[in-house]
Amino acid sequence: MAGTLVHAPMKTALSIAMLCLAFWVCNEAQAADTPASRSAACASLANGPNAAKFVRIPEALTTVLTAAIVPAHRDLPETCRVEGIVAPNVGFLMYLPTETWNGKFMMVGCGGACGAFLPFRIEPPLVRNYAVVTTDLGHKGGPATFSFAYQNIAGAIDFGFRATHVTAVAAKELVAAFYERRAKRNLYMGCSTGGRQGLMEAQQFPDDFEGIIAGAPPLDQTGDSAYHLNWIMRSNVGPDRKPILTPDRLPLIQKAVFAACDARDGLADGVLQNPLACNWDPGAIACKNGARGEACLSADEVTVARKIYSGATNSKGQALYFGMPRGSEDQWPMLIDIGDPPGTGAIGESMLRYGSFFDFPGATYSVMDFDYDKDPPRLALMERLYGVRNPDLRRFKAAGGKLISFHGWNDNNIPGGAMVDYYDTAMRTMGGEKAAQDFYRLFMLPSVNHCQYGAGGGEVDWITALENWVEKGIAPDQVIAHRMVVEPYPLIPGERWAQMARHPLAPGSFNRTRPVYAYPDIARWSGKGNPDDATTWTKAPRAQASRSVAP
Repeated sequence: MAGTLVHAPMKTALSIAMLCLAFWVCNEAQAADTPASRSAACASLANGPNAAKFVRIPEALTTVLTAAIVPAHRDLPETCRVEGIVAPNVGFLMYLPTETWNGKFMMVGCGGACGAFLPFRIEPPLVRNYAVVTTDLGHKGGPATFSFAYQNIAGAIDFGFRATHVTAVAAKELVAAFYERRAKRNLYMGCSTGGRQGLMEAQQFPDDFEGIIAGAPPLDQTGDSAYHLNWIMRSNVGPDRKPILTPDRLPLIQKAVFAACDARDGLADGVLQNPLACNWDPGAIACKNGARGEACLSADEVTVARKIYSGATNSKGQALYFGMPRGSEDQWPMLIDIGDPPGTGAIGESMLRYGSFFDFPGATYSVMDFDYDKDPPRLALMERLYGVRNPDLRRFKAAGGKLISFHGWNDNNIPGGAMVDYYDTAMRTMGGEKAAQDFYRLFMLPSVNHCQYGAGGGEVDWITALENWVEKGIAPDQVIAHRMVVEPYPLIPGERWAQMARHPLAPGSFNRTRPVYAYPDIARWSGKGNPDDATTWTKAPRAQASRSVAP
């Protein structure tokens, strides 16, 4: 039986003695736990009686395509690797530890447009012996192209919300079949599109997971493309259709920002603990004659920088979205790259062409034609499928769920202001901060990029934080952010990168630790000791409240 094959306690003499009624039963149990028997139990998910049961799972008619043992390798345990489809097109990949299962299940999210299974997202919980599943969100393809959605409303529904839910339903049944018991905990972790998947689960399917980690979610996916990526690129196109602000000018801007705001947390270190409190204006370093100078900005460069900070507006000056915060300038090169011709080659272009409008403009659509007065209402229909801005989380709280969100202040894909605005709105909706923080915490990571990395330290043990909250009732008032010695992607290819992705907090892999407090609290250096040691930082007064907009 599968249950006798995979329980780690049966690997010890004491556990076997407690479970067995007689010596011959002990021998039988020990004999059953063999590589051949584990392989047979795994294969039965695809070919045995279980396979017929899976195609009758309510909401999630499942076909297991392959199920085979993957031997232990590197630091990963031996697993039953399962690949399958939830009808009609939702692909999933699952790993079930055979001998070392911790009794828990975790789903991990994908990224960008999805379309593939990402090992670096699967392996961190797998090395902790979770049963792990991920999904392609209903299609195959590259993470930067949304062409799957072209005239494919069913595919858009899968991407928006259905695929995550039905994969969770199917995976729980696979766990129950293989281990002959259900997981004692069902958790979720994702960032970027994976973060959006997590928030969608909390809002729409509150019984799927007891704990959710939702990092850097595109809360308004169609709007993020139009109002953020496209807005900044468009703002930087000059009359000659060349870029106005170029990457070599960004250090000049960032240096002035740090000179004005960096030391407010007690230490000038190139990390802004609270960008909301910094209102530095690019006009402070404008050239007096309006022309471009080595140590000053031209009038056009000032205008572009202001537009990047302020965020998208319509012709009346009404705010449509959030801008980039002060201190994030080192992450602007991708944003100000206008393409050749302007508007080509970006993920925002793909989303606007294939995923943002219900009438599917397709490959002939030019993002340069987006009208910030007329087009915003046209985004609303598809955003109903993708958007996760609903702040009413009462059902998730009532189900006993715990939710951790995080976002890097220097995120160039999704501006952090959008996350702060959502959290502030959820606080008010849920009856105030005290009532909401019983189940929901947000961590804004200073000088951290999209999902991870950055000068502030983007590596956090989110899994342990969630486990402590769900299993022990210990709410995370703070987490410890670690700055990597060398950020592994894309500088370190191959297995070394994969190892660092699985174990980012291994001794020797980081050279700085800092506390990050649950928003709106921020950290301040005590002025004593090594500032690269988290213990020399304390909690500062509350951060300045964010502004709210309603795109």
